[in-house]
Amino acid sequence: MYNHSVYILEPKSVALIGASDDEAKLGCSILKNLLEGSYKGEIFPVNPKHKEMMGKRCFAAIEDIPETIDLAVIVTPAMTVSGIAEECGKKKVKTLVVISAGFGELGTDEGRAREAELKTIVTKYKMSLVGPNCLGILRPSIGLNASFAATPSKAGSIALISQSGAMAVALLDRSEETDLAFSLVASIGNKAAMNESDFLEICEKDSNTTVIGLYLESIQDGVRFIDTAKRISPKKSIVLLKAGISKRGAKAVSSHTGALAGSSAALDAGCVAAGIHRALSTEEFLGLLSVLNGEPALLSSNIAVITNAGGPGVLATDAAEREKLTLADLDPKTSAALKSALPEAASIGNPVDVLGDAKAKRYAAALEACASDPEVDGIVAILTPQVMTPCEDIARTIIATKKNHRLLPIIPCFMGGPHLQEARALFSKTGLPCFGSPEEAMHAMASLLIKPKHSSVTVNDDCDDDRSSEASAILKGRHGLLQEELTEDLFQLYDLPTPDQAIAHSASEAAEIAGEIGYPVIAKVSSPEILHKTDIGGVRTNLKNERDVKEAYDEILRNCGKAMPSAGIRGILIQQFLPIGSEFIIGGIRDANFGPLVMVGLGGIYTELFRDTCFSLAPVSEEKAYEMLSSLQSWRLLLGMRGKGALDIESLAGAIVNVSAMMHDCPNISEIDLNPVLVSKDRIIVADAKVMLTSSEDI
Repeated sequence: MYNHSVYILEPKSVALIGASDDEAKLGCSILKNLLEGSYKGEIFPVNPKHKEMMGKRCFAAIEDIPETIDLAVIVTPAMTVSGIAEECGKKKVKTLVVISAGFGELGTDEGRAREAELKTIVTKYKMSLVGPNCLGILRPSIGLNASFAATPSKAGSIALISQSGAMAVALLDRSEETDLAFSLVASIGNKAAMNESDFLEICEKDSNTTVIGLYLESIQDGVRFIDTAKRISPKKSIVLLKAGISKRGAKAVSSHTGALAGSSAALDAGCVAAGIHRALSTEEFLGLLSVLNGEPALLSSNIAVITNAGGPGVLATDAAEREKLTLADLDPKTSAALKSALPEAASIGNPVDVLGDAKAKRYAAALEACASDPEVDGIVAILTPQVMTPCEDIARTIIATKKNHRLLPIIPCFMGGPHLQEARALFSKTGLPCFGSPEEAMHAMASLLIKPKHSSVTVNDDCDDDRSSEASAILKGRHGLLQEELTEDLFQLYDLPTPDQAIAHSASEAAEIAGEIGYPVIAKVSSPEILHKTDIGGVRTNLKNERDVKEAYDEILRNCGKAMPSAGIRGILIQQFLPIGSEFIIGGIRDANFGPLVMVGLGGIYTELFRDTCFSLAPVSEEKAYEMLSSLQSWRLLLGMRGKGALDIESLAGAIVNVSAMMHDCPNISEIDLNPVLVSKDRIIVADAKVMLTSSEDI
């Protein structure tokens, strides 16, 4: 994209190519929107069949316009667009908005060829391009509606960037109901030239924008997207609603890591790394935009909950824990104030239960007491509409408290239906978002929490460069499942401890190796085609003597020959049998869009049963590795449970860092599974591992 953001945000002139006075055509709707707004710039309709249109002189072609054109909107049949774009380039138009459909979205060779030709032309003339196949753009602060959206927007500070024109229209139509006001609305369509990252950069420069909402069906260049968002999110909140989260298609995965990653792990990890708030529904998207636009930051995780019903208070407590929020211990002065203002049956703990018969006065006392408490940095106020509940009065009380405590986030949660319409309308008029469930309210409150900054990871010092070169030499020219002895060499480079082991090519050699390692041992088939050895009887454990080893050798060969007769077998791996320890999994996978990810979770037979995992973009710092571990349900297992001492968390965190570095250093590694990683009190050891390679031609 060329540096033409000013011509999108503040164009001095707009040409509409394909303008029409036929009510049935988009060219008519767009021209009306341009003329009926408060836009003060020049508007030039272009249509060779007309001399005048809607009181404006109409030009036969863009080249006939005597003035400089900042923004040209094209709404003509697809087959004419490239020729018109060429004319715009010669005219030195700065930015094109191509409304027309009939390009790559068709999925045909003809459509893709048209789109490629259009991109070539805008590149040749250094023009910016929005679309094709889009709704257009709106810049409410200057009264510009260069789109066919029926609903104009009030000028505000939310930028809405939508890949779907229909979604943009739907959200605009709800803007009055939700009291959302926009600094920019851009429908980006096929993203032939300008994509979501380009528009993030435009919003970064826009002084009118404080919150950025993205509706996307695809993300181009995930690494750039995450890097751009990471730079912007500390200054401007970013909310993402991502559609098209589907299965991994026909691509086969050969590891637990790949199966657990699914289609969304990379996006989730990227959003965490970049500080993006990810919405999982349209309602959540709208709610987060509203909260982040209107509420101050939550300075700590300490909040208070005020409710007129016990059940919602319990739900709020559960939701707060999931969102890593803390129900604050109220100051003694607060407790005293609550005790004097509330009935004896009320709960003056946290949640504060003002009881079902509470009127506005009781809510006001509880709100003021909690808002004045030095331990409370945010309040969720819950109401259920009981017969005696004056919902509108209580809404006004919350609004009044908010005005008196502008730097304190206060989020209403009014649970119910028709009885709450007037109360919700009051909140909407004042720009205070109201949620329908404690879970939604807590999620919104958590989005306001100031997140700590994590240290960056250094990956390019001399030591890392040397290690990367050695790793590349080990992997050079190889693909598929990396053989065991090379995996061991690779793991030594990255300080990943493995058991003593060697491959045997006969039963007697297997017994000899076992004797050197020391009993007991494990026997496993070594084959690049057999990935899940246990499933076909390719593993035997706790072999205690020479006879056991020889019998296991022959049995494994029989089992594999029967189950997979065409598999090439390199031999039988004889491996040190390790004492039982707590089993974890560390994995890596390379996402086609976002790059390498690392994963940690509960391992062994529980990996896919409990799915207690955490993913992060690689490489990760030691601090991030500890954060990943502490997010697991099995974190308590590492800390020590039921009188057992803590496990070697430091070594496990170090292994996460090293696997992430391996994924970063070795671009031909597609998947890694270290499962199980046995963790004891004083060490870890990788009991089993798979390293899957992509051939260099596929990178």
